[in-house]
Amino acid sequence: MALIKLVSPAGWDFDQRIVSPVKVSSRGLIGNDRQEFLKRASHSFLPQLDNVKFAKDEVPIHLIALGASEAYGPNRNGDGFKEATCREHHGTFVKFAKFFRNHKNKAERGDPFYGVVKASAYNEDMRRVELLCALNASKSAADRNGGFIADTELEKIARGDDIAVSMACRVPHDVCSFCKHAAKTRDEYCTREKCAAGGCKENLTRLVKVGSDVHHLHVDNPDPVWFDISRVFRPADRIAYGAKANYLTKAAADSGIFEFQDYIKLASASTAPLEVVLYQSGRHGLWSEKNTAQVKLGYGLAALEKFAEMGDANTYRAVETSAFPIEMLAKLGSEQCSKQLAALADNKIFLTLFDYARLAGHEEHMKSAALILPEIYTLMAADESLPLEIERGACSFIDKTANESSRAFAATLTASHSLHSSATKDRSFLSCIRGQAAPVIRQKAAAWNLEGESLAKEYAMYKLAGLWRLAATDNDFTSTVKLSLRQNRIFN
Repeated sequence: MALIKLVSPAGWDFDQRIVSPVKVSSRGLIGNDRQEFLKRASHSFLPQLDNVKFAKDEVPIHLIALGASEAYGPNRNGDGFKEATCREHHGTFVKFAKFFRNHKNKAERGDPFYGVVKASAYNEDMRRVELLCALNASKSAADRNGGFIADTELEKIARGDDIAVSMACRVPHDVCSFCKHAAKTRDEYCTREKCAAGGCKENLTRLVKVGSDVHHLHVDNPDPVWFDISRVFRPADRIAYGAKANYLTKAAADSGIFEFQDYIKLASASTAPLEVVLYQSGRHGLWSEKNTAQVKLGYGLAALEKFAEMGDANTYRAVETSAFPIEMLAKLGSEQCSKQLAALADNKIFLTLFDYARLAGHEEHMKSAALILPEIYTLMAADESLPLEIERGACSFIDKTANESSRAFAATLTASHSLHSSATKDRSFLSCIRGQAAPVIRQKAAAWNLEGESLAKEYAMYKLAGLWRLAATDNDFTSTVKLSLRQNRIFN
């Protein structure tokens, strides 16, 4: 697990515009343009300026990102970034961040971006992180950089308006500024029972009297990886944009509680892009197109889980099947079993959770897994286990080429178990005319055990692998996906 932090530069008083255009001639940042730039920007950019190139179809901007907590304190949301942290990690903006809108920042999900970060620096004099970015001014720039035209941003700059921006980073953990307790999630924050400053869980952002002193309780964020600069309608800190803020006064007055809780919900619901998760997990290797496609499919399944209606129970008759002849399958994990599962997937046959649990030898955890299964992809996207499991090769078994015996076996089960439209229509019709009871639909559960969650995730990856195998050849893939998710909602 890790924490996502949404940070607006407006959370600190820099007494300057956050975003400012940079004048660059066709020969680069030289002469008066260079001197004007250095009046505002850090001289730490000097070693980089001669190497930073801007094309004619790019608009360069200078952006003040964040201030060191020793100089500016934490922001209104209680996040601080120490000076050493700012010096060490500002380069991740260049490595990972692009210019997005409203924190839609997943390249693997196809989210659009509108500019890139050319350079970053820590301003030793002003004790803040600064960025040199390029916005796409035309289609040629967008095509070259892989993004979209930053039309609305450029319109605001042309009018002389400031742009509200918010940034996002991922931290493995944060640390209480008073008791130094490290937490990987907000649920793990220190409490008043263990922290003399009242605990970050209840008192984050507040001025707290401790003995004869007063402490502004916040969390420090070591090891941030910055991956997003977004133009937003309202900054993540939810203050009056462009106004100066005295955060000690605001915290002492205990104001903005609703806005702070709103920020917590927004940050808690956010996740980092795939490349950032892998980078912080120590996985720096190449990410294949196949793995990327599987991740995109996983995110798509999560979206369908979230927005699809449960529907009438009678519509689930199509995916209700009889018990699968598990005894005909080889041992799970063996070469032969992988070929058999591949052949079944080619025929749109997916084992139910009950049948998969029998194959895996985990029948005792099946009921617990069933409680979480209707929203399993949503969970795996939220806790970032989805991309990590794919990167570890959880779907690799499905690459096997089905042999003749496996294909013949799968063919015998098409009528009774396949999600082919003809087979599902026939099963629905027969179920109705025979007067059979409609399937029992699983409801969202409040709790489950870890063993059940583990089985549900393993089953989810099995089904994701099969769907990915079908994606390129199934002319009715949308229907297949929806039916497979409905299969996750019924009890056998």
